[in-house]
Amino acid sequence: MPRIKQTIDYINELCISINEEKKTLEKNLKTQYNKWIKTLAIEDFLTFIKTIKNNKAKIGVAQFFGKFRAYAFEEYIYRLLNAKISIPNYLQLFWGEKCLVWSKDGEEYVMEFDISIGRKMEHYVEPVVVFDSKVELDSSRLKTALASFIILKNSNLTTRCFLVYVEKMVDETLLRIASNWVDGIFQFNLENDERESFLVNVAKCLKRF
Repeated sequence: MPRIKQTIDYINELCISINEEKKTLEKNLKTQYNKWIKTLAIEDFLTFIKTIKNNKAKIGVAQFFGKFRAYAFEEYIYRLLNAKISIPNYLQLFWGEKCLVWSKDGEEYVMEFDISIGRKMEHYVEPVVVFDSKVELDSSRLKTALASFIILKNSNLTTRCFLVYVEKMVDETLLRIASNWVDGIFQFNLENDERESFLVNVAKCLKRF
């Protein structure tokens, strides 16, 4: 089941405003959204999140603004994988669901990953591949993603972990160090569009299961 609150919900919240500028922004964003979910073109998606960024003052509350962009990027990756990757029929693609990361002596611990591919259990996903997405990748966000991956791999050695980002705001050396614990780090933007490599690597991982 996809994430409960999705990109379109954030757009619709702008529509209910009595502010005419917000209503105009809502119409613009909805047009752009409807375009990129069909084309999946990176330039169309980047135009959408740039519009969000350029209208931060109109959108308002910082948490609303941040989640708006974050969930949009998650949805882009989810739709890209759904359209471009052949997932074995014994696995499923999930968006924003809790995954089992540790189980011992009747105790279990779960964590939510942005996107995952795995087997649906009663209350969680048993992942074979997980994805962490960052619109802006800085050192703090990178370390958070690494911590989640390390916890997962501690008891799920065969699970593959991918990090996808738009803008790099982190030291190149730290990014290289991080690659020791991440199965793939990919950038999605006009200057460095690594979507094809990303899809190839995900497809290779799924052949192992």
